[in-house]
Amino acid sequence: MDELKNINEEAHAWACKIPINTWSKSHFSGRAHTDYLLNNLCEVFNYKIDDFRDKPIITCLEYIIEYLMKRLCVVQKEIDKCEGLLTSTITSLFGKIKSDVAKYVAKYNGTGKYQVASIWQDQYVLNLNEQTCSCRFWEIIGFPCRHVVCAIWYIIENGENAPHVDEWVHPCYRLSTWKSMYFNKIDPLNGRSMWPKSDCPFTLNPPKHKTRVGRPKKKRKGVLISPTAKHVN
Repeated sequence: MDELKNINEEAHAWACKIPINTWSKSHFSGRAHTDYLLNNLCEVFNYKIDDFRDKPIITCLEYIIEYLMKRLCVVQKEIDKCEGLLTSTITSLFGKIKSDVAKYVAKYNGTGKYQVASIWQDQYVLNLNEQTCSCRFWEIIGFPCRHVVCAIWYIIENGENAPHVDEWVHPCYRLSTWKSMYFNKIDPLNGRSMWPKSDCPFTLNPPKHKTRVGRPKKKRKGVLISPTAKHVN
């Protein structure tokens, strides 16, 4: 923040007005188990219905149902290919963390706490009982950082009993959780001729449409970003 202030005082003042836990990774709560501020879920949904967003509501909903039916089947095929305790993505990410552990050395203090240092002279303190590390990666992301992995392997190398390092990962990253999320499927629908008739005593007419001047706009409007936000990012 001091460097930001030297570059642009206006950007620094703008950032100070916003709660730190909403934009700074160092102050994230860890409740969401992520270190990114993204809106991917809504963005993907809007992208997929882009060709049908201007259609009648029933047509749009039918498209969403058909898309979800296919999407669930595609993901299920990927799940069936996976093996092990964790999902394929987390297994790959966690593998990169494990590959760096050889550069760290752990020292035990006798009360569940470890001091872990590396060849780069960075040093952190972790508590396996509370599942915390001073780098805060474990609390924010949900799976152990390289310092924690070093401590766990230190325990195993000294002949003590400890769960496999993959079992220290939060359950939300496990393959069993992924399977349960995609266990339920979307039922197919009959054609409109077989739909039950509505008991509504009157006809529900659509609202009156007023044609505007000029060519209709189909593109979604982008989000306006403050010029000072470039410095914050």
